[in-house]
Amino acid sequence: MAVTRADVAHAAGVSPSVVSFVLNNGPRPVSADARSRVLDAVKRLGYRPNAIAAALRGGSTQTIGFLTPNRSNPFFGELAEALERQFNDHGYLVLSANTYGHRATEERLLRSFVDRKVDGLLVSAGTSLVGPSLARVEEPVLVIEDAAGSEGFASVETDDLLDAASSVEHLQSHGHELIGCIVGPPQSRSESQRLAGWQQQQQLFGHPHGDEMIAYADQSSNGGATAAELLLNNHGRPATLHGQRPSALFIASDVQAIGVLWACHQLGLRVPEDVALVSMGGTRAAAYTIPTLTTLRQDVEHLAREACSLLLHQIREPETPLIHLRILGNLVIGETCGCAL
Repeated sequence: MAVTRADVAHAAGVSPSVVSFVLNNGPRPVSADARSRVLDAVKRLGYRPNAIAAALRGGSTQTIGFLTPNRSNPFFGELAEALERQFNDHGYLVLSANTYGHRATEERLLRSFVDRKVDGLLVSAGTSLVGPSLARVEEPVLVIEDAAGSEGFASVETDDLLDAASSVEHLQSHGHELIGCIVGPPQSRSESQRLAGWQQQQQLFGHPHGDEMIAYADQSSNGGATAAELLLNNHGRPATLHGQRPSALFIASDVQAIGVLWACHQLGLRVPEDVALVSMGGTRAAAYTIPTLTTLRQDVEHLAREACSLLLHQIREPETPLIHLRILGNLVIGETCGCAL
């Protein structure tokens, strides 16, 4: 049976209210002798205050709810870890939940977080929660990496369009013109921006940028492998329409790129000699592939730091104007693009 405040009071020879004054440092003063007896009883009995009840009395649970599509994707996994570190440093616990992109699951988890009285909510890309759903939430909301219907909420995001264009530009600098694109589900704004970056950069130089050069895939290694086989097969649409397969691929995520590397091996294609690759994300896994990935690094630590700062500011100053931050990434050169290292 759990030790109660009344048990501590009995052991210390004081009233339960005195125990409360000692443990909460007020609001009334307690003599040194009584304080010593209470603390000794707490230690002897192993009493642990009810943190949730205490937080609710103070108007805060010191918790943040984080809805993410899938932490098995290294980018979202590393982002979740970075957010946890940032909020933990400020005394907050992050409760994260995978939605897997299912609308009903997202709605259920959103209600669950609200019922648990979280102090604020983080919603990341890949969720389909729309404005009306989030608008019903009284707690401060911050959108990370954009989600559908995020207008009206503070946000922190990477500049997916410009980052994608920079990735494709690097492949073009190696002389590639027939550059295929592997991207996630187009209903995600983040993925649609990466697709647009590829298209605009290809169009800028008059290079092929039609539907035949695009393969949509789940954000998984399996998705990347399947998409690569479609684009790189000698009987695929690019080879059929252009007389040859793509000499390079822009891949919207590192996790997909890992599958692409496997597919290239299965197809007997050398990377980067036969096909060059550049992906996006800059996750830790990119440095441990063979060959190592050239990837547009989107700094999750920077993203998490800014997200934490903005959401805590909203929690403490609820009337503050909404802020929208956009962060550019940087290209990390590996071995898949053809650069000499």
